[in-house]
Amino acid sequence: KLFTKTHGTVAPGEQEGLDVRPGKIVAALFNDGAGKSWYRAKILGRPAKDAKGKNKVEVLFIDHGNVASVPVETHLRILDEALGTEKIPAIAKEAKLALISVRSIEEDDGYDAANFLQELCWGKELKATIYALNDDKQLVVSLASPENPKTTINVELVKEGLARRVKDFEVKQVGRQMSDGGNAVVKMAKELKVANDKARKGRMGMWRYGDVGDDDEEERKF
Repeated sequence: KLFTKTHGTVAPGEQEGLDVRPGKIVAALFNDGAGKSWYRAKILGRPAKDAKGKNKVEVLFIDHGNVASVPVETHLRILDEALGTEKIPAIAKEAKLALISVRSIEEDDGYDAANFLQELCWGKELKATIYALNDDKQLVVSLASPENPKTTINVELVKEGLARRVKDFEVKQVGRQMSDGGNAVVKMAKELKVANDKARKGRMGMWRYGDVGDDDEEERKF
């Protein structure tokens, strides 16, 4: 609000010194329904022209967690140094669901996984269990709903055939960072294996045409 009050809601156009390389923190304009305001954002990709010829880039609003594609010229500007993440840490925390991988959202199974995740999580209060911090400084977590505390969102995605359990060496990588020697991770990995086997035998989701080979798909961690 202070940044918006100080700078208004109009970007000065092409700005000397505006760095739009992936990972850089800037001010990005967003309309939250109450009007346009500037928010801190991290550049996620490289600028590219859309169908109308506008130069756009995907950003992550680091204090809220939402992602948007915004025009570089009108919706980005240099962030005041006093508002940088070194002085004011981001409120939203980047995280990935532990021990599972999904297909690209551009594929049907990846799109279905994103929709199912939204169905399970959107607007709900969830409990997050943090296992580790990965190389990208993202929290590695499991999510559970108070309505169904005996399972996790991670397991539910695998059970539906929309995600699959990662390899054993990745389980060990996460376990090495834990103070309990990885016991909690090993326990969840076993639950995921049971769900994975059931989904495969039941021809659920990605398994509907049979076994999915390691080289048959491009997967990413959720």
